[in-house]
Amino acid sequence: MEPLTWGFIGTLVGTVVGASASILTTIINARNVSRNQNRLEIYKRQEIFREFQRDNYLKIQERTYKAHRLVSLLYVQDLQNLKDNGQWQQGILNAENSNELLFTVQDLLMYLERIQNEKLREEIRNLTGKMLRVSHTSDLKESNQLLTEIHVDISSAMKILGTELRNNYYSADVTY
Repeated sequence: MEPLTWGFIGTLVGTVVGASASILTTIINARNVSRNQNRLEIYKRQEIFREFQRDNYLKIQERTYKAHRLVSLLYVQDLQNLKDNGQWQQGILNAENSNELLFTVQDLLMYLERIQNEKLREEIRNLTGKMLRVSHTSDLKESNQLLTEIHVDISSAMKILGTELRNNYYSADVTY
């Protein structure tokens, strides 16, 4: 064969090999882009979920302390009423504090339904139940016992809340 023919065949083979390499590179690149896009979408969904959980945990933390403060205020009013009239929980409590406690507990229970941690959910439910019972006890001793339990339960719940908050600011299960 003549050199001209070999030149033509070489050019043709080179063109086919070059085009094939380009097509293959494009396919590989498209797969990588698609895979990276899927990972990014998964990461975004996980981040939205973590942000939602963080917001709810922070609101639960805030409402729990607010409810505890209101329970303490109502307890002090009960003590003052006991001092004034000699009867436990027979005086009229501040309606504003009492209503605010009910609204705060209502908010707290609403936020509890949004969180993923079942143990924390149950712990806060028990805590709010005790908080609501403080103003409905039969004597000062029972009320003091409930307040002691509330103090211990709040410490436990806040530890769990802190752990959950930290876990939702960083997630080790995210792959890049």
